[in-house]
Amino acid sequence: MLLALALDGLGEPPIPLHPVVWMGNYLKFARKRWWTDTPSEQRREGGTWWALGAGTSAAAGALARHLPGGWLTQGILLKPLLARHALFAAVREVHMALATDDLPEARRRLAWHLVSRETSELTASEVAGAAIESLAENLSDSVVAPLLWFRVGGLPGAALYRYANTADAMWGYRTPQLEHAGKLAAHADDVLNLAPARLTALCTLLAAGGRGVGVWARDRTQHG
Repeated sequence: MLLALALDGLGEPPIPLHPVVWMGNYLKFARKRWWTDTPSEQRREGGTWWALGAGTSAAAGALARHLPGGWLTQGILLKPLLARHALFAAVREVHMALATDDLPEARRRLAWHLVSRETSELTASEVAGAAIESLAENLSDSVVAPLLWFRVGGLPGAALYRYANTADAMWGYRTPQLEHAGKLAAHADDVLNLAPARLTALCTLLAAGGRGVGVWARDRTQHG
């Protein structure tokens, strides 16, 4: 785990070699092949495609766990399932733009790196808030959760989690196309994040000290 975190500082592997990119490509492939119309059929179809990808991801992790090299190989293979360096770099870019009062650039960098919603009308405080929210969410999704599931289930656990999180990001929306077909993806991500999200919050509070506890007590019910 420490090796994976250290290697993460070097940046991301090439796109053709990135396992999360493979997961995303599979999810795009699967969605193009959805054809059912009724809610029950859509739930069954989306769940089947999701389960196939989940099983493949976990199986790939199980096979990789038996490669020679011990902890060195495991650390190298765990690294692409983390995104600490990329996350911190993205938030830092938004912060630096705000610090120099370049709101258009801060909006652009926020939209480019961190959020999918429209940012052209956001105020400076709204840009800062969106960056902080993205940092909090992705600190769990991209750092704490993969490490926790690796600790629980090795590479199969980490790979399964990363797949589930990617599937939620691509399918877990309440739109006419995804409301039913993406339901399993959304709920699976919720379940797998129950422990990591709370562990992330605890680590954040410990890092922030007394002031952090006060902010948490004030803001913990303000999401949504």
